[in-house]
Amino acid sequence: MSLKIMLTTPQLDKIIEPIYDKPIFVRPSLAHIAGYIRDNSDYDIRCVDAKFSQLKLNDLIKKIKEFKPDVVGISAYTYEINEVRILAREIKKENSNIIIVLGGSHITAIPEDTLKEIPDIDVGVIGEGEQTMLKVCDSIFLKKGYSEISNIVYRKNDKIILQRKNNYFLDLNDAALPAWDLLPAAKEYYIQASRGCPFNCIFCLNPNGTNIRYRNAKHIIKEIEYLIEKFSPERISFGDEAFAANKKFAHSLLDEMIKIKIWEKVNWDIQTHIRFLDDELLKKMKKAKINKIEVGVESGNEQILKKIGKGIDKKMVEKTFFKLKKYKIKTGAFFILGHPNETKKTIWDTIKFAAKINPDEPIFAIMVPFPGTVISKYVKEGRAGYLRASDNWSDFRKQINKSIEFKNFTKTELKFYLIFGNLYVFLYNFRFLDLIRKGYHYRKSILNYFRYT
Repeated sequence: MSLKIMLTTPQLDKIIEPIYDKPIFVRPSLAHIAGYIRDNSDYDIRCVDAKFSQLKLNDLIKKIKEFKPDVVGISAYTYEINEVRILAREIKKENSNIIIVLGGSHITAIPEDTLKEIPDIDVGVIGEGEQTMLKVCDSIFLKKGYSEISNIVYRKNDKIILQRKNNYFLDLNDAALPAWDLLPAAKEYYIQASRGCPFNCIFCLNPNGTNIRYRNAKHIIKEIEYLIEKFSPERISFGDEAFAANKKFAHSLLDEMIKIKIWEKVNWDIQTHIRFLDDELLKKMKKAKINKIEVGVESGNEQILKKIGKGIDKKMVEKTFFKLKKYKIKTGAFFILGHPNETKKTIWDTIKFAAKINPDEPIFAIMVPFPGTVISKYVKEGRAGYLRASDNWSDFRKQINKSIEFKNFTKTELKFYLIFGNLYVFLYNFRFLDLIRKGYHYRKSILNYFRYT
């Protein structure tokens, strides 16, 4: 008799940020973990991306009842933790024998606190999920207990036990192809050529470690071709933290993409760090007809950039954006308002700098004190211009964000700066048509911003 495993995201409560609450992409973590378990076991595994499929609680519980799993694995972000609590409680009501396993960055950051907060979670997976989830499932199947498994938190005899024996990470050459076939077809897919980031941004948890690991380029092409052939997506985006950190690898992958003429089949883009975008690489990306490059700029104030661990300065940013415009590559730039000791002046520095570099898509967000980050520590200690954090995890969102209060400005003032920053880049550069297009594209998000903040 085989073990039955269902992997899911939390149910839909309400649509606040459509990009996350009504996504046009399926959750990659489900596909990665399912693919690894399927390749290394005979277990019966299914995936339900409740957010993508817009499933309410009753709909999701019905699917769980129909499948009758032994294990339910939930992948969740911080802002979804309230939904996880409700889901886990309802699963246990239906069948108290189902083992519920929670994964994701939230439980990775605060494993013991999360199990205390959600009494119906049996096991928490810390860090990367593939190997650990398989070990947990093996232990459940063999009725062995969890004492020999690293990087988990679990319950035993009314106690919460944390085991961090080592920090092993998956060798990506051993990784299975993600089980995209277990999820519905989507317009967009996020894939990974590498994992890990060498930088130490104080607002980031960096659960994949500081050493960058790479997949084989041909393995990545195999995944891309599979997605194109089976699902015909409109867009494939590399979700790497630091795409092109290894130039040799990046060029080998781009060469393979050029061989298959990827631009004839799908739009593709990347997120990466400004440091890695040199002329040679941009020439090849242009040859492969990249659709867009997104980078984190974060601030337009030099002192803040020095302190947040990003490893960049304004001069570096300006040079890079000059190159990107030279090669006529579409750009996206992320900016955060609410850095440590942020003032109204430093916020204006960021808005003016955003207008100066003039990215095609400026994206402003308010600082979120995600658990496990340096920012979270500052907020708890009432340091660096932070007063307090919300006690409601649902507030921990990026744009529609009520997670934090500041000393130097009110929430209403920060709300104004966020809106004005998004407007100013377009107005300053006389990009009126682009502004109208952006307003129309994000009209639901804009309405919800005024409704929920």
